[in-house]
Order: sequence, then structure tokens, then C-alpha cells
Amino acid sequence: MATKTTQVATSPLELVLRQWATMAGLQLEFIEKLGDYKLKVAQAELVRAVAASQWAVARMKASIAQELQRSLARLGQLRYHTRRRQQRLERQARDMAKIRSGEPITPSQLARMWAAYTVFERAAPPDVIDKLIHTNLEPATLQGGSYVNVRHPEQPCPDPPESVDNVHGLIQWLRRHRYVPRHGTGAYQQVISAFYAIGNVATVQNQTLRETLRQLEQQTYDTWKPVAIAALPDSVDVKKITRVGTR
Repeated sequence: MATKTTQVATSPLELVLRQWATMAGLQLEFIEKLGDYKLKVAQAELVRAVAASQWAVARMKASIAQELQRSLARLGQLRYHTRRRQQRLERQARDMAKIRSGEPITPSQLARMWAAYTVFERAAPPDVIDKLIHTNLEPATLQGGSYVNVRHPEQPCPDPPESVDNVHGLIQWLRRHRYVPRHGTGAYQQVISAFYAIGNVATVQNQTLRETLRQLEQQTYDTWKPVAIAALPDSVDVKKITRVGTR
């Protein structure tokens, strides 16, 4: 008799945090598309220079085109490192989202959760962290009963000290003492909102990157389309010019 495999649904928080992995891929694609765009521009200017018999300009553009071709050929290592980085970010997104799983979290999971938070926090823009620093805590958040000591759940947590007066400071206090907020409390909502704020950075950036990539693709097309190939003598091999340049 076949057994059914239970598949755990991905939490909304993990989906948001995984946008950082998507952003890493889009950043690589942007580098590749930008390099391709610059190459197409150099090749187009090379063809125009040859058509106008501007040989000094043609040699310069050929040199630029060849260097760009070599740079694009060296992107293989960057692609490898980007894939590894994406895998790490996806794993860290899963670890950080443990706070939202609704299930008891183990000490080892807690350690990975806060380690993952550190990665995303350091990558977040200063203005996002500054907003968390200037977000005041709700009164109930200042009560120790809103938190759980994961390593010793039977022990009550103390109230946060008076110096903890904002969401960012609260997260640092929780991380330092290895606490987590209790589900359903105001503290939990404020911490989760902070996690989403950090995750949404990538969501916004990805929208910008996709639009930039779309514009780059259009510019590449517009750059290459009007090249005055028809003005070249029949004896000139355009493909050879754009591939290896003039000598």
C-alpha cells in the first residue's frame, strides 16, 4: 500500500525572505545583460567606424569589444558563486521563518534562526534598520510574560530592561538571551513585522531590477537594430568585425 507524503506548506514569511535569493539571481542577470548591452554598443560603434573608414576609432572599439567579450566569458565563476549564495539564502530564509512556524522551536533551530536574522539584518539598507530603531514598543511588549526562554522553557523570562525602548533593541535583547516572543502577543507581532520589513526590501528591489532588465533588453535591441550595415562594402565581413575586431 502506497504511503502518502506529507508536504509542509511554505510559510508566508519564508516566501518573503526567499526574495533575497531571487534578488541574487537578478543581480547576476543584470551584470550579464549590462555587459551584453555594452558589448552591443561597442560592436555597433565599431561597425559604424569601419563604414566611415575611421580606422583609429575602429581599432579602439574593437579593443573594447574584445575586452568585454573576455569579461563576459569569465562570468562562469560568478554564476557558480551566485548559485551557492542563493542556496544559502533559501536555507537562511527557512531558518529565520521558524519563528512563524507555530511549533515549538528547539535550541539548535533557535541558534540558526538568529544567525539567519543577522545575515539579513546586515544586508538590509540603513533606512530600514533606522525605522526599526525609531519604532516604539507597545506597553505589553515590556512584560517578561510575552517571551519564552527556549533553552529553559520552565523558567520565566525577566522584563526587558528600560534601555530596550524600540523594536530593533528588543530584537537584539531577544537574540542575546536566546528568547523568542510568545505567539499571539503584541511582542510577537512587532518582531514579525520587523522580519517582514527586512524581507520586503528584496521584494521592492526585485521589482526595480526586473524593470531595469526590461529596459536594458530594449536598449540592446535599439542599439543593434539601426546599425548601418548596408553602408559597408560588400567585401567586408560584418560578423568577423563584430567577433574579432579590426587589426
